[in-house]
Amino acid sequence: MNMTKYVSTNIYLMMTLFVCAISYIYVVNGLKCHAVLGVCSIGIEGVISHSVYVVLLSMCKEGMTRHKTSARKPVVSEDLGKKPMPLRTEEQEVLPVQEIDAIETNRQAAITQCKEYIRKVVAQYFPEKLMPQLLHLVDEYANGIISCTPIMIAINDTKGLRPIDFYHLIWILWTRLNTLDRRVSCRFIKNAFPMILENTNEETIYRKMNDTYVKCTIENIPKDEPLIT
Repeated sequence: MNMTKYVSTNIYLMMTLFVCAISYIYVVNGLKCHAVLGVCSIGIEGVISHSVYVVLLSMCKEGMTRHKTSARKPVVSEDLGKKPMPLRTEEQEVLPVQEIDAIETNRQAAITQCKEYIRKVVAQYFPEKLMPQLLHLVDEYANGIISCTPIMIAINDTKGLRPIDFYHLIWILWTRLNTLDRRVSCRFIKNAFPMILENTNEETIYRKMNDTYVKCTIENIPKDEPLIT
């Protein structure tokens, strides 16, 4: 590359001197101008020749660069001595049929237990006509229906219940059925009893639906204890 540039530079100088000499002779002898104008013509020709030289040199460099780029062999995994990594697909764990049946059996048993608790303990504080709706509430929670069928009853129409009793009720459903998460369960109980919990926010329910025992009408029964003794 350096030798090529050296040769091309010498050729450029020789051609420039030749053109400048011809220009000087033409201006002084051919046009009968003063020698000063002949010297000026030499400078002009030198500038023009240098500009042409720079342009041609740049074009040559660009052409050589493109040629090298196109001739370069693409890098593939074999060149690096590595084989392409196969795509990994995570295998989904498939539960045995017996285990699925056991889970469903336990779920149905929990639903039955919660309904029995509603029938024997909770329903006695409500008008008798609301029994089907109270039992249906368990089914809706078990199926994760957040926008459940509301039970339109005021707190004064119950037999001495307070809002905290409903916090305990949703705690019992949440710990036994485990269908909705704790915070969504707060929304569920508000939807279930909109008149009673109208002025209670979800954060209050969230804080107070816990396993801390408080003496209430509907007691907060720990998960590992039976609902009905």
